[in-house]
Amino acid sequence: MPDVFGTATDDRGSSECRWLPPPADRSRMRTFASRVFQEIMNERHALVIGADAYPGAELSNAVGDARRVAAALTMRGFSTEIVLDPELSAVESALADFRSVARNAELAMIYLAGHAVERHGNGFFLPVDFEFPLTVGRLRFMATPLNAFVDATEGAASRILVLDACRNWPHDPDEGRRTLHDLEELSADERSWPNLLLAYATSSTEKAGDGAEGQGSVFSRSLCRHLLDHALTVDECLRRVSQDVVAHRRGQQPWTYSSLASTQSFTDLPRFAVIQRHAVPNHDHSSLGTWTTMGVQRRSVFVGLGDSLAWNLDFAGSMQIPYHGEDRLVGAAVSGRRIYLSGSRGALYAVGVDGCVLQIDVPHSNGLAASPTGDGFVHYGASFVSCLKTDPEVEEIVRHDVGFDVYCCSYMPDGLVWIAGDEGRICEIDPRKPDGRTREIGRVRTHVNAMAVAPDGQRIYVVGQSGLAVELDRSGRQTAELLPARQFGTAAGIRARLHDMAEDEVIHRFIFEPSKLRNDVQKKLVERLGVPDYHACAASPTMPILAVATQESSVVLLDTRDRQVIQELDVGSGNPAIVSGVHFLSDRELVVVGGHGEVTFFGAWPRR
Repeated sequence: MPDVFGTATDDRGSSECRWLPPPADRSRMRTFASRVFQEIMNERHALVIGADAYPGAELSNAVGDARRVAAALTMRGFSTEIVLDPELSAVESALADFRSVARNAELAMIYLAGHAVERHGNGFFLPVDFEFPLTVGRLRFMATPLNAFVDATEGAASRILVLDACRNWPHDPDEGRRTLHDLEELSADERSWPNLLLAYATSSTEKAGDGAEGQGSVFSRSLCRHLLDHALTVDECLRRVSQDVVAHRRGQQPWTYSSLASTQSFTDLPRFAVIQRHAVPNHDHSSLGTWTTMGVQRRSVFVGLGDSLAWNLDFAGSMQIPYHGEDRLVGAAVSGRRIYLSGSRGALYAVGVDGCVLQIDVPHSNGLAASPTGDGFVHYGASFVSCLKTDPEVEEIVRHDVGFDVYCCSYMPDGLVWIAGDEGRICEIDPRKPDGRTREIGRVRTHVNAMAVAPDGQRIYVVGQSGLAVELDRSGRQTAELLPARQFGTAAGIRARLHDMAEDEVIHRFIFEPSKLRNDVQKKLVERLGVPDYHACAASPTMPILAVATQESSVVLLDTRDRQVIQELDVGSGNPAIVSGVHFLSDRELVVVGGHGEVTFFGAWPRR
């Protein structure tokens, strides 16, 4: 019998058979995608210069400020060059190098921290070998004019120049007036800089605070904090920086001038939006048995509601997966050229094959996980893990009695399998060895609902009950908390959590007017509310994005480099519901499966 994927029915009622293609060479695809993402990231270039070591005019924090800003920009995907305490020749060399890489960049940015002089758009940055006091001749031949930094960004689609330095003239007033007159001749082209945002740490003719030694300037600290916020545009970021500086240093007012033709953001990661919605028929409105797994070649998802039906959904629509059985289904997997389905009592079915292909004597099954190589899968459930091969026929290689209920499992790049579930236990098995043993990796603090492996294969993300969301390394050591301070964030989620212990009016006051409730009532509601559970997670194939599904019908997207929230996706239109599954079809395609069978497809675009 041929290996049939399923039968699709169009609007006219006709049907067509779809065939499962052989497994793709995903390693080459993954390498190509990773290279493309790196090239996209490298379209954003930054040059950071910091200077402290001025003989007789030393600064305390410019070098430290430069290091912090460079680290923050690198964290956001900029290819960053940092130059510290440069002499004039080093500044000129750095600008020449930067000009060549910024020529075709999407975004080019230069940040300067040190001594500078500027007025009415005519500015100069002073290298550490500048000879004080200031004179027109020394500025001409020993300093770098502002327009030289602007010229170094020429050719980039968008350009940002940040001057975290003084803009005053620390010398004789009469000489200052003569110098200003002469400087007008040096910068006539500064009046017509296209696609440029020019940000100053202080107003014209004013000093910029260097900050206490070792602490950095208020401007740089605020800039580093806000540029890491994925939700902010560049304009919004600098507006918040200005507000912070004014609040801390009332005599210092940052200024921004912009001729940018488009909205820009410091984030290097895309934003996601709904592009399609489908729904699996759910006549009983049940959400207790919903399951979902990745479909064929990452182009679709399999979904079931805990009944005897299974569905395949892609962007175009949904279709029922035909199989010969009436068991309550709990999972699906693709292996070789077939789709396999798992019944709740250990029966395995193959699409296109009459009856079950294998009956495993187990108390309860929880799901299947397919091998990335397409030659087998893992069947797991109540206290057991069964490793199976599918070529030429379905055959059990080894069964492990693990002593705890397994709720999820993930294949590692080396072919080993991690299993996790009840009591936070995490173990490792080798599905290829008939005599293999179960090795305990470690334990986390509560039940594990889902795991995802990072693109590099060296980090594993684990989510579960009571706010469990952690990062582990391959040894099982916890390396980070992913959502340490997250609470229930929606009124609908809070209401759903508290509806069984409080009346609607009390819950309404708790959400919107807590001061009108007695302290003891507030305390009991807070204790009952606790923290949200996380039921699913998925890692982007090559980008540093982790999707975490909440019980508030939302998905939190995290930047795995610094664990900042990129975006929160509402998949329930404000209605509380468990999100049962989340899958990246690609770096720019995300599928979210709701507990009632709602399937939402998200697409991404670059955030500029």
